[in-house]
Amino acid sequence: MKRKNGELHYKIKEVAFLINLSPESLFNYVKIDRHMKENGEDGFLPNPTKINNVQHFKQSEVKEIRAGIAKLKKGDLKQYRKETTYQKLKQENESLKKKLAQLEGGEKR
Repeated sequence: MKRKNGELHYKIKEVAFLINLSPESLFNYVKIDRHMKENGEDGFLPNPTKINNVQHFKQSEVKEIRAGIAKLKKGDLKQYRKETTYQKLKQENESLKKKLAQLEGGEKR
């Protein structure tokens, strides 16, 4: 917690504790929100303030952060998720099965 211009600022980790969310989740939300704003979309979080190159949120923004996250519905951020290794391997496995079926089908003719 830092004080800047008379107002308290919390690190992302501290805000996560205050709104009962894991710090990793809040870091991911902040990263997705930044990406959305870079693409010209409306974000769902206020912009963090950098103090000594560390992201902080004002004490007055904590309720806004909680409300922004609460408004999210399942699947809203699906396009921003990274593809997992399992998903990549599953796709590769399916494409290899198709190729194998084509090769086996070609040999039988």
